[in-house]
Amino acid sequence: MKAFPRYDLDEIDRRFPDILTALGWKPTRTTPKTMRGPCPIHHGDGSNFHLDLQADGKWVAICRSQCGGTGWTATRFVAEYLSVPHKGAIPKAAELAGIHPASATSTFFPRRIRIDHAAILRAQEAKEAEKERITQAIIAARPGLLAPHVSNDWRYDLWEASPIRIPHDLNEQAYLVARHLFHPEEIIWMGRKGDSAKPYHAAHFRPREEWMKETRLPPRMAPGVFRPGSYSRCAENIIADPFILIESDDIIGKKPETQEERDENRKQCAALICFMRDRFSLTLRAVIDTGGRSLHGWLNYPPPDELQALQDIAGGLAIDPPVITASHNPLRLPGCVHEGTKQPARLLYLNPRTF
Repeated sequence: MKAFPRYDLDEIDRRFPDILTALGWKPTRTTPKTMRGPCPIHHGDGSNFHLDLQADGKWVAICRSQCGGTGWTATRFVAEYLSVPHKGAIPKAAELAGIHPASATSTFFPRRIRIDHAAILRAQEAKEAEKERITQAIIAARPGLLAPHVSNDWRYDLWEASPIRIPHDLNEQAYLVARHLFHPEEIIWMGRKGDSAKPYHAAHFRPREEWMKETRLPPRMAPGVFRPGSYSRCAENIIADPFILIESDDIIGKKPETQEERDENRKQCAALICFMRDRFSLTLRAVIDTGGRSLHGWLNYPPPDELQALQDIAGGLAIDPPVITASHNPLRLPGCVHEGTKQPARLLYLNPRTF
């Protein structure tokens, strides 16, 4: 049997930021629990690479662009970065993390380790089955969970609870959303859906204070903050995510078709947004009636572990999972007319951010 050094893999994961620093990676945004910057593997220039601190003190990474890597541990990332097997990446990861051989203990491993692929597949299937069981349990419990928040006067309730008085003028409502949700120097995108991806679309990416000089704002706005020089509304150009979005197009169990069904779906959406605010202690910043079949609830971006928990139960609560963290999506501002119903979007609630 051949002796191999055994490294503390947990300690390597805890030193993931040190490994990235040793590789020359520089984050563009740092908080106590997250680091974001260009992907070290495909060398993007946005904040598509996220390094998140877990509850156990370990860091995991995800690339939201070309790599599609999810849940990389430090050693898995080094293996991908160096294009070597995971086993061969462990000593290099330890070296980059500053864990010297003296802190490793020798042990013996067989020359060949047989991987039980069938067992791995069974474990994955069991995990998916458990996730589906939890989803179905939440679906069954959802009416009872939302019941305390359901109100026939949901519009009036939101208006009354709003820290900012909502004016009737829709253009003024749009200005209030931009003014109170973004810092004057934060670069935000506004426009129509197609106003992105070409160099001449750079005019749609401006600091908030510049947008305030316009006599009328465009119909849509993305909820993320973009890097200077952007002309494409893509995820790679997002440098900050102030908000997550809560929306449900079919919380009544189907896509609403009649006006009565659309009204009921929005009423249930209002209950869902209030439930998320109260049960999960998420700070609600804005609620916009899209003029269609749903509401958009803008809430503060939660810590990584809370966000993951929310994404795990999103299906059971009928939250549309793709929109939760899609900070580059073109959302309707007040006054934006819905293509199907011809009704304008309206602001129902606004809670200013503090800077």
